[in-house]
Amino acid sequence: MNVRSLWTDLRGSVAVEFSIISVVLLIFMFFVADLVLRQATVGKLDRLSYSIAGVLRERIQLYDRREDLSLSDIGDVYQLANRMIKDMNPSAKDYGLQLRVQQLFFEPRVDLTDNEKHPVRKNDFFMTNVEIDESRCQPLKSISELQDLSPRGSYGRWVPLYQVTLCLATNSWYTRLISGSSKQPLVASSAVVMLR
Repeated sequence: MNVRSLWTDLRGSVAVEFSIISVVLLIFMFFVADLVLRQATVGKLDRLSYSIAGVLRERIQLYDRREDLSLSDIGDVYQLANRMIKDMNPSAKDYGLQLRVQQLFFEPRVDLTDNEKHPVRKNDFFMTNVEIDESRCQPLKSISELQDLSPRGSYGRWVPLYQVTLCLATNSWYTRLISGSSKQPLVASSAVVMLR
């Protein structure tokens, strides 16, 4: 068999084309499945962050009208979040869930004609059960950038805000390939609520 007949002989060409295309299709299906799993995790974190923020906003019912959060409040909420995420996926052992809570209060209005908001930033809280860089778990927008969401309450004061951010490390091959980082990518979700 000479070189010229290899170029013109079509026997087996379908098998060669199929093997090349099947490799590309397998890689594509792998990344699509990885993306679907990542989006499912984001959906779980969205529901969880909104639920946790809803618990924190119930200051009258659950916290005896105390508006300032304490470290024990955050610890209790963190345990609740861990239990809820384990209920969502019982097969996983260690989640490395990270919780960041920001709170924003406003100075009381002395002059009722003053319609400006004067924010007073309170302590931020961060909690996790694994050793990790705390700066990686951040909301998209800081709570000070969201102060316009606070309405004026019935007594003329600006209603305080809480922002809950949950972060979870995932094993995403797609994100690692795109970013080129060897660190586990974080999936984050934030929810902002006003005090009730």
